[in-house]
Amino acid sequence: MSSRDNHRAAENRAGLFDLEFLYGLKKGPKKDVIDWCMSMNMIAKEYVCPTCGEKMVLCERNDISDGYHWVCRKFGMNAHHVRRNVRKGSWLDESKLSMPEILMITYLWAKKTSNEWIVDELSVSEPTVVDWKSFCREVCVDMLVNESKEMEMLGGVGVVVEIDESKFGKRKYNKVKQVDGKWVFGGVERGTWEHCTFGLRGSYNGLTAEGYVHHTVNHSKNFKDPITGVHTNGIEGTWGAIKEDFRKKGTRKVAGQFDTYLAEYMWRRSFLGTSMKSILPALIGGITKLYPPHTQAHVPGK
Repeated sequence: MSSRDNHRAAENRAGLFDLEFLYGLKKGPKKDVIDWCMSMNMIAKEYVCPTCGEKMVLCERNDISDGYHWVCRKFGMNAHHVRRNVRKGSWLDESKLSMPEILMITYLWAKKTSNEWIVDELSVSEPTVVDWKSFCREVCVDMLVNESKEMEMLGGVGVVVEIDESKFGKRKYNKVKQVDGKWVFGGVERGTWEHCTFGLRGSYNGLTAEGYVHHTVNHSKNFKDPITGVHTNGIEGTWGAIKEDFRKKGTRKVAGQFDTYLAEYMWRRSFLGTSMKSILPALIGGITKLYPPHTQAHVPGK
């Protein structure tokens, strides 16, 4: 199944979510937020008491932001009163924001919404928005690593894969051709959106020895070889699109977290041709894999 088919399947399973839906969660009963987050596996559906080993009970509590927490209370022998946060171990854990606010920031990141708009609309600080957007990009890195383990290799008999390297960074002052930055090696399977990108140089040395037919193009003379017809328009277009995306974000912002911004671009590219509303369910799927909610207390050494 292609990545786009996977996204559509996720959308069909999880339904369509937009900002209006999330605002509804924020304004509605807190139990609705709990139930929805449980249905999406963002928080645990049950929690085991660390004292007696029995399942704890979800109880309402008006003096906490989430409105509910896990409780286990026993009298007599082995008497205890244990309480646990419903967010334990999850994407939502250790944040002072309400759960709907975190969900909205997550959704607005997926929609490429500016920091300024989020700050004004949700009344949160810009450092908070920057942090949560960084968390979202880290999820992209994890999703791409996991997908790379499952995906088939690019190419095959009769299939052309365009490969090239490009340097990402900022041109030195008064130096037209000198760029400070990172070299990135990438490949695009012609005729599809399937591609891979990773930070290695000299990675296509020895391709002929592996049974591949390795054609090259000298771009100082031609962009398309006049004899073989070989070109790298696909990968060159990819480099151009990535660099344009980075320029819009600002070179200084990208420089410190280059790998996460590159992962974000690659993850977003896999959604070409699908509904934007399919992004949130897919993102939540990646979040729950990276941040599986705790169902019991962690015991050190086990």
